[in-house]
Amino acid sequence: MRPILPSPPTLRAPAIGRPAFLLSLLGLLAGTTACGEDDTPRVENVTWAEHVAEIVHTNCAACHNPDGPGPMPLLTYDDVAPMAELVAQMTGVRRMPPWLPHRDLPAFRDERGLTDTQIAMLRSWADDGAPRGDASTEPDPPVLPSGWQLGEPDLVLELDGVYQVPATHHHDIYRNFVLHIPLDEPRWVKAVELLPDNPAVVHHATMQVDPTPSSRLVDETDPEPGYDDRVFASAARPPGGFFLAWTPGLVPSPYPDGMAWQAEPGSDFVVQLHLWPTGQPETLDFRVGLHFTDEPPTRIPTILRLGGQEIDIAPGETDYTIEDTLETPVDIEVMGVYPHAHFLGKQIHAWGETPAGDSIPLMTIEEWDFNWQDAYYYEEPIRLPAGTTLRKRWTFDNSADNPQNPHSPPERVVWGLNSTDEMAEFWLQVVTDSEEELEELERAARQSDSRKQVEGWEFLVQLDSTDADAQEGLASLALALGEYDEALYRYQIALESEPRLVSAHMGLARLHEETGNLDLALDALRNALELIPNNPTALTDMGRLRAQRGELAQARAHLEEALAVDPRYRDALNNLGSVLRETGSLEEAADLFEEAIRLHPDFPEAYFNLSLTLAQLGDVDGALELLDYGLERDPDNLQPVVSLTWLLATDPDPQVRQPEIATELALQLYDVVGPDPVISDLLATSLAAEGAFIDAVQFIVEAIEVAEQMGLPESRIAELEARHTLFRRGEAFVRP
Repeated sequence: MRPILPSPPTLRAPAIGRPAFLLSLLGLLAGTTACGEDDTPRVENVTWAEHVAEIVHTNCAACHNPDGPGPMPLLTYDDVAPMAELVAQMTGVRRMPPWLPHRDLPAFRDERGLTDTQIAMLRSWADDGAPRGDASTEPDPPVLPSGWQLGEPDLVLELDGVYQVPATHHHDIYRNFVLHIPLDEPRWVKAVELLPDNPAVVHHATMQVDPTPSSRLVDETDPEPGYDDRVFASAARPPGGFFLAWTPGLVPSPYPDGMAWQAEPGSDFVVQLHLWPTGQPETLDFRVGLHFTDEPPTRIPTILRLGGQEIDIAPGETDYTIEDTLETPVDIEVMGVYPHAHFLGKQIHAWGETPAGDSIPLMTIEEWDFNWQDAYYYEEPIRLPAGTTLRKRWTFDNSADNPQNPHSPPERVVWGLNSTDEMAEFWLQVVTDSEEELEELERAARQSDSRKQVEGWEFLVQLDSTDADAQEGLASLALALGEYDEALYRYQIALESEPRLVSAHMGLARLHEETGNLDLALDALRNALELIPNNPTALTDMGRLRAQRGELAQARAHLEEALAVDPRYRDALNNLGSVLRETGSLEEAADLFEEAIRLHPDFPEAYFNLSLTLAQLGDVDGALELLDYGLERDPDNLQPVVSLTWLLATDPDPQVRQPEIATELALQLYDVVGPDPVISDLLATSLAAEGAFIDAVQFIVEAIEVAEQMGLPESRIAELEARHTLFRRGEAFVRP
């Protein structure tokens, strides 16, 4: 069984430098109203001690403190008074505290912002010269939390080593850090906290979970903690339909009641940090806190994506638009959303159009700011009926009037992972009323994503024929469609552009395997292993291909090496079990299949292989039971039934042969498939094993006739004719 490789991760590549935070902040003031020219009402006799200190401590101090990400501390009167005019202006236009969504509808949890009265107080205080008032009555600066805000976590994950942040860099730094999750049994995670020791250098973080060693293996290729290379395939993904993100000032909170995701033993937690060099050498360490619950979730979320890779923004364009839609086949409740664009992002509007014609707002951001992107959760979930069309519209500004434009003068900008490229994403966390509806929704979303992804790859290749990621994506599609020449051509372009693209080497190996060239397939796998020597997927594929060539000793060595890296890897367990069964080590093989089932209860191949192994061991009842378990998980796969029937009809060991059961299984297959070279041959052979040679001859003749009509190879027809001769002589067929 060939394992299906995970898609390459969506990791943001580094972007070139941009103005420091404070310069960007001051640049925003170009469009604000000058002092005395706005309509903010005056509030008389405002002082620091009586009014302003509480406002600043409550709303500003979390970021604007000596250890925070803000560009200046705002804790004491001496800190804030010189900045009074800036504070009044930035709060007056609601740039601070940062909150991007429109403040009317819908309502989000943990909304940051000031009341109109508070804004008026700050304006009046600045106009009056920032009076201090009675210093003896002013509140002390807040004692900011220096540790976990949700209490001591149940499990703390720590970075192995300290990362050295360079003083300067030609681009922003996106660094991926891999933290092992040391668990002996699965646990439900109710909340996650990220605690960096130097938040001033952290712009934001996204977090994922990798159930495989893939991220850890990439990390081992870099001598420093973490890695920033995106050309290696990683299986890291958001866990169980949850957004895991961190931004400065974020107040962590547990998931809604009835929701949690499962942390599995052997998994790794992958934290991607967007780092900003400060102009001097910095160090960075951080911890992740996992808060557990013993209550299994009653609602399982999934993430839907509205995107669009067909981005090509001309310089000077002020209202470039990207739209996308997705129709929901079932009722959903939207729990939260996560918008994402880069510096040219201007506005986003997202809504749902119901079958009744109602327009349900999901999010509006009138003034996007890449510096303050975040995930947002609704105060109350938004329920949308089946047939609702989810819509999003991103607008971009690539003019010189955009103070965040990283290019001066403006340049053409296309889709890409760098901050100076653009993206137009909108993710929704949703739940359904049942598991069946969840599966239907995810199936529809996958189909939509696949179509959009292909369109995006084609667009990117038109922009740049050497785009390795896009060429590899189109190669994988061509391979899936059996267009082997097209797939080979595109894999070659991808590897010429990026020779270290491990997933392209792996795809090329699959292509050569499917076209029957095992030597070239093994060469491609060797190239992948040169880049990541302990890649369990490549080692497993090497073992499987060696087994196909009859090189069972070498196959066993490769598969054991794969399991040494990842003892939970189901495909390595399954393939090693198959090799051991071929070499007669049936008990050992059964142990491996049982371990695969224990670790992966929904893995049908392990049930099928254990069924065959038990039959060889003489436990036919157990074999049939395992066959049923496998068919429950993969009901359309009849090949395991064929294999077990053939074994029971033809095995040379009389203790294993069970002709009556074989005939019963063969008749069931015949009822489903009808006349067929394989099934008719199987039924004939089973009947002959029972001694029913007249019926056996009838069905083997049918098998020969259908085979000839289908134009099967002469060698296959010769096998059938040889059995025909046996059955006419009154002899059963027994495998050598």
